[in-house]
Amino acid sequence: MAKLNKDKLLSLVSQEITNSLGFYGGDLSEHRRRGLKFYLGEPLGNEVEGQSQVVSQDLLETIETIMPSMMRIFTQGESIVRFEPQQPDDVEYADQATDYINHIFAKDNNGYQILHTMFKDALISKNGFVKFYWKTSKEQKKENYSKLTEEEYQSLLLDNEIEVVSVEEETNNQGVMLYDVEVKRVKDLGRVVIENVPPENMMVSRYATSLDDCNFIAQRVYKTRSELVDMGFDRKIVEELPPSDEEVYNDEAVTRKSYEDHTTDFNYQNIDPTMTTVLVTECYLKCDFDGDGIAELRKVTVGGNGYNNYKLLENEEIEQIPYAMAVATPMPHRFFGLSMYDLIGDIQEIKTTLLRQILNNAYLQNNARLVVQDSMANIDDLLVSRPGGIVRVKSPDAVKPLATPNFINEGLAMISKIDEIREARSGVSKVQMGLDADQINKSHTTAVSSNLMMNASTQRIEMIARNFADGVKKLFQGLLTLICTHQDHERIIRLRGKFVPINPREWVDRYNATVVVGLGTGSQDQRLDVLTRILNVQEKLISKGGMGLVDTQKIYNTIERYLENAGYKDAGQFFNNPATQPPQQPQPPKPDPAMVLAQQELMMKQAKDKADLQLKAQKQQTDAQLKATKMRQDDQLKRERLDLDQQRLATEVIRDQNLESYQKEKLASQIINDQNREQLENERLAKDFLRGR
Repeated sequence: MAKLNKDKLLSLVSQEITNSLGFYGGDLSEHRRRGLKFYLGEPLGNEVEGQSQVVSQDLLETIETIMPSMMRIFTQGESIVRFEPQQPDDVEYADQATDYINHIFAKDNNGYQILHTMFKDALISKNGFVKFYWKTSKEQKKENYSKLTEEEYQSLLLDNEIEVVSVEEETNNQGVMLYDVEVKRVKDLGRVVIENVPPENMMVSRYATSLDDCNFIAQRVYKTRSELVDMGFDRKIVEELPPSDEEVYNDEAVTRKSYEDHTTDFNYQNIDPTMTTVLVTECYLKCDFDGDGIAELRKVTVGGNGYNNYKLLENEEIEQIPYAMAVATPMPHRFFGLSMYDLIGDIQEIKTTLLRQILNNAYLQNNARLVVQDSMANIDDLLVSRPGGIVRVKSPDAVKPLATPNFINEGLAMISKIDEIREARSGVSKVQMGLDADQINKSHTTAVSSNLMMNASTQRIEMIARNFADGVKKLFQGLLTLICTHQDHERIIRLRGKFVPINPREWVDRYNATVVVGLGTGSQDQRLDVLTRILNVQEKLISKGGMGLVDTQKIYNTIERYLENAGYKDAGQFFNNPATQPPQQPQPPKPDPAMVLAQQELMMKQAKDKADLQLKAQKQQTDAQLKATKMRQDDQLKRERLDLDQQRLATEVIRDQNLESYQKEKLASQIINDQNREQLENERLAKDFLRGR
């Protein structure tokens, strides 16, 4: 097959736009416009001057009663959507994907407002649409560098984010070239953008039944010529695009925008041509553009309007349709479902008529018409109605009130019946609104019967919530695909009070997780009561060792769900998640009671034997200590006696030695004396001898 050229592609796009649902002037567009008017409480168009023009706003009351329940169901938990692993190896990936995608939805984008607008669009205009896409932008920052050497200057030029604005060269005293450089640092940034799309701007193939089998879907986008040129489109083509004609063809948009001021002039255009608003249509269709016989999904962006009057701005192959939608009441085999206007629009019209008739009847009861005899009363006095005023008459019977039947009681009874029909169709009852005083004030009404009534009245709302959940699943799955396709760098985000690095490039298979929207069962009080009972059972089981049914992680999961239903999104403020704590040593299994008793008896016997041994050893030790003490005392006594004997002996020896020494000295003295006498005698003899010679 031959490839599609530019003209054939434009003809195909023009044909699809013209034949699509949601094109200007169709029944769908008119139906949604009336639904929006009924929600806003605008006049029906059949008002009569001088009579009541009140408008009942049953559609608004019903939708605004449903919305709090919707938002609580989807936003009361920490995570709007959880990705559940399908394999054991997917656990870490699924946890990261859950945390990161919910962070992108709630923090990078206004997730609450996106869901609120999406759900309300679905309740008013059949389907609520959300667009998600990857937006790239550039961050520019000027930097100045001075006195750079040649090497430093060349290194600066190698930076891909640098654009040189100006360079000044100079030579210093040593003859070295230096550079003063002014640069502009341009950094490419990318992020996920989520936007609500007005239903009147969407067009879809007549043969589509869902987004999965949709071969054509398009969105009208209104941009100024300046914005289109800034987005990179050809300036020459952009300047040829005619101004938008939304105010001529799109009645839905006019109804939405003229609510606050009906005098708004939609023909206004800025005198600056670059600020003129033009119509751009983003088309997502399947076609065989490359001629290989297989149709591929492509994004074709065209400007202008009118059959075969479009200008081609962009044509590229894409991976997925970047839309998700919510439907309150799906219709089998149809793309568009039923809105609340489809269910109770006629009820509001009937009730408006009844209210007007009741008020008109009340006006006539309080200010009745009069029967006046001609020329018997002053007409000017009758035409002036004021308290205490007078009416001049010529006869007492000249003026009589015209009898008006009292319709008020019958009208109020009919309104009550109409309200019952509205409750049956919408599923929103007075009990749920808290407006049924008769039911609330009944003394015999028990908590059980009140819960039964509340459950019966919330079943329809829960059904709507589950229908909305399909759209939310589609949205989050699309966000995951965007992240895995476009984010090529690691990002650090703050989760549960900690900074965590997230790198989608490590998610090898991005389709191995299941999206589960956090919908509950029953009312909040019922869920809290069930969780309390579960926690009580878990406590009993954990006291018996868990019995293989409960562990600390299961208990934490129960507590986390309890806090989520109670309105606390972060359970980490109160409890530690066992999954994030360091692993603990496994606890030994609880032994058999008989074995425990036997072990206790054995331990008691062992303790007694040990005590006896200790007592015996202590006694032996005491005896040994006494014996040793006695031996030491005996030895001490012996040593002391020995010392005394030795001292006595030493004394005697010393005394004997002293006596012997004295005797020796005496003997020596005697000997000396004898020697001295003998010497003296000898000397005398010698002298005598000499003298005798």
